[in-house]
Amino acid sequence: MPLTNVDVDVAVIGSGFGGLVAGALAAEAGSKVAVFERHTRPGGCAGDFALEGFWFPAGATVVTGLERRGILRQVFDALSIEVTSQPLDPSIVFHLPDRTVPYPASHDAWEREFARSFPGAGPGYGRFWKWVRLTGGEVYRIGTALPSFPLERPTDVRRTARALRPSLALAVPWLFSTVDRVKRLVGARGDAAADALIDALLLDATGATARECSAVQGAIALDLYRRGCQWVDGGTGALAMQLVRAVRARGGTVRFGAGVRRLLKNNTGWTLLLEGGERVSARAVVANVPPGGLDMLLGRAPRIPRAGEAWGAFVLHLGINAAGLEPMHPFHQVVLNPDGIDEAGANALVSVYPGRGARADRWSISVSTHVEPRLLARPPDERCRLRASLEAALLEAVRRVIPDVDRRVLLLRSATPATYQRYTGRPGGFVGGLKQVPSAVAFCAPSRRAGPGLVLAGDHTFPGQGTVGTALSGINAARDVLEYLDMEPPL
Repeated sequence: MPLTNVDVDVAVIGSGFGGLVAGALAAEAGSKVAVFERHTRPGGCAGDFALEGFWFPAGATVVTGLERRGILRQVFDALSIEVTSQPLDPSIVFHLPDRTVPYPASHDAWEREFARSFPGAGPGYGRFWKWVRLTGGEVYRIGTALPSFPLERPTDVRRTARALRPSLALAVPWLFSTVDRVKRLVGARGDAAADALIDALLLDATGATARECSAVQGAIALDLYRRGCQWVDGGTGALAMQLVRAVRARGGTVRFGAGVRRLLKNNTGWTLLLEGGERVSARAVVANVPPGGLDMLLGRAPRIPRAGEAWGAFVLHLGINAAGLEPMHPFHQVVLNPDGIDEAGANALVSVYPGRGARADRWSISVSTHVEPRLLARPPDERCRLRASLEAALLEAVRRVIPDVDRRVLLLRSATPATYQRYTGRPGGFVGGLKQVPSAVAFCAPSRRAGPGLVLAGDHTFPGQGTVGTALSGINAARDVLEYLDMEPPL
């Protein structure tokens, strides 16, 4: 039912994971919540969509954080939501040009697998993976304590102090270092294939290769896949829908097809002007949009990441006839060009989703690669050639997983940064937040606070991309607006 000139305690703009977590936790605390989403499905870049009879994820595919004490698990437990998932072991399968390497969940199993797959790698790599295990484990523990960075207010200090213990000393020395510096210090150098695997995983999880990636973020990225990769039937879109139900079950409203056109300050809080002409007053607002998106809502010129600060995504969506194919692992990281792994099309994540019931032989395949958004803002002829080249590269990545995929293709579509800008309202088409380099993490993370009772959530705020990262951003956004309203946060 339309809301017209209605007052709410908390308005949430956008139904990405950060916004839905914030909205559900605020509703759990007893506040009156309304979530406004422009599209017909929740989840934002972690949502889903249907295309000619096939189901596809909009962006995020791998689910982590559902293990015991995991960040997503804590959210769902606080909301009394039952989640059915299956642990993945191996968590992902790497396809390098000359070998296939599973990434097992057990540290000991990975030690054995690494020795088998990279027999020429020197002992420094063993020291590196030991560092990953120790430092990544400590950073993971800090994350599950639900810290709040950057430290701008006493409340941030109190929240983050829960993570303090003597073993924190394992992580502190690396706060302003890169993964590459760690590799040099321990002697993990010289094996091109092992380096390509490390860079591929870091690029997918943090947006940066070892040369640039923050050491602390890199440690948790390399370790997290062995701590809780899960298969969820229906993917991240199904999890988003459970959060929608949680908001509604607590008396909140979630409106689809209800985009917000402008955000105005008023005497008691904020006024949201919806695209259909409705007005909603809110005492506090969670904006699950990038900073540039919030700028546009406030009537300002949008802030766009500078070249090299963030990525866009190019995604190939395939629908195939899978008759005769054996069941396979859902997630594959394919490295086509180890020498230029951060170039568009050189490294791709292939996600495989089997159909259900009578459509079990119709599989959906999503293939994504990092791309500089400005590459696809060239003249039309050049843009078409680049798009065709990237489609060919990503189809080649799928061949590494399903060799005869060409004869099976029933549907082929691709999405560019312009697609993300159009459908997710992200200025410039940037996805995944800022690259996780030392100057953008932890104490140096950008502020999520944008005004009295106005906070950002999503992958452009601490701690960054992924369902786990955006969920923590939503937890902190809920804490901020609830404390602003003098209410007790559930987490």
